[in-house]
Amino acid sequence: MTEKLSLNQLDLLKEVGTIGGGKAATALADLIGGRVEISVPQVSLIPLENIAALLGGMDKTFYVMDLDIRGDILGRIFLMFSPKDAKYLSSHLMGKPQEEIDVNDEMFQSSLKEATNILSGSYISALAEMTNLNMICGVPSLAVDMVGAILDFIFIQIAQYSEDALYIKTALKVKGSDLEGLFLFFPNSDSLRKIFEVAGVKE
Repeated sequence: MTEKLSLNQLDLLKEVGTIGGGKAATALADLIGGRVEISVPQVSLIPLENIAALLGGMDKTFYVMDLDIRGDILGRIFLMFSPKDAKYLSSHLMGKPQEEIDVNDEMFQSSLKEATNILSGSYISALAEMTNLNMICGVPSLAVDMVGAILDFIFIQIAQYSEDALYIKTALKVKGSDLEGLFLFFPNSDSLRKIFEVAGVKE
């Protein structure tokens, strides 16, 4: 679908992100027993080949949580955190000091998957409520990869059904500390058109 979105289409997607962010912040705050703030300062549709610029240097490493979306809308979601931010978030979810977090521990991995369920599920729930479309989130998988490997996966797997990524830049603050998460939603072209059509937003 590689094309620019209209202001009305971007406004719809930003509203979905704002509502989803509010739901996710509430759910995460309940889990960690502390204040969580999530805002959505930017939403854009970018061609797959432009993702490299978002990820930075090829030698950077990310924790990548990946899940599929099924139902009336088909697509995939990637949620990525730097190792430092992933460890910080997990320490609060697990109620442990950062220095006690073992990144090879299943509990660490489970905490990141739970955060992914909350963040992705809140966004998809908000989108489903606004469009009355049926959407189901799959079970997230977790990998630790350098940018080069992430890009290889995107071009091999994602390019089969999507030319673009819906990039949702979120400002995530957990107990006063800023975390930088990268949220990429890859709806297939027909699904993105369906979202705008059902929502009554054409241009």
